Amino acid sequence: MNTSLSPIAEPEARLPAIPGGIPQAGKRTAAVVGYLHNNLETIPGNFRRYALLAAHEPTAEQKALLLARRDEIDRGLAEADVLTIREQVGILRSSMATAPLGEEAMTLAKRAFILVLSKYPAWAIVEASMRFLDGRAGNKTYAPTAAEMAEVCRRLISKNLAERARINAILDAEIYHAPTAEERAEVERRHQAFVEETARAADARRARQDDRPSREVTAERLQAVADLEARRVRREAEQAGADAAAERAVAS
Repeated sequence: MNTSLSPIAEPEARLPAIPGGIPQAGKRTAAVVGYLHNNLETIPGNFRRYALLAAHEPTAEQKALLLARRDEIDRGLAEADVLTIREQVGILRSSMATAPLGEEAMTLAKRAFILVLSKYPAWAIVEASMRFLDGRAGNKTYAPTAAEMAEVCRRLISKNLAERARINAILDAEIYHAPTAEERAEVERRHQAFVEETARAADARRARQDDRPSREVTAERLQAVADLEARRVRREAEQAGADAAAERAVAS
């Protein structure tokens, strides 16, 4: 049967890039996330939250898609159980070269692996183990440390964490409405009134200054000239004293 002509919509096949991992987002969900995230705007002074114009506010259907995708990511990022960690570490240490350790040191090393890797999903730990075994990670000889395993796990889940952060930014965005034509006209009117009022106040201040008695203005100017002359005389006297002291020092 030729399904290309069938009016019945076939379910979208979404397979994880890594066995057991998180499937890729559906085409519609990915398009919604991309469109809404591209319309986010920064809020001055607030680096933890974004703004979204009301015209781009996600619909109820779009919110449902975003919430479903976030839940899917959260389920895929669930922490691994201790049994999985022990199994994968045991496979690595039995298949690759390791430094000889005493019984107590071996117990502490196992606890370190559990402590470090328990925050990552089981599929990421299994995939990281496989990459060390087949040579895609590590030095192809020695078993990895807990830090090396954690580094590979972080790379494996980085895209999922970034996608989850984008979804959270959209769902937590502050919705604002663009001003209407009447509101913009009112703002313009008030701005023009402020400019005119400021100009009138400046003109009145200049007029008061120009109306002062000429004797008062003359007295102020004479006082300013006298102050400048006194400063000049004092500066010349100080300079003459310094020159005389220098001459005496040279003569002696």
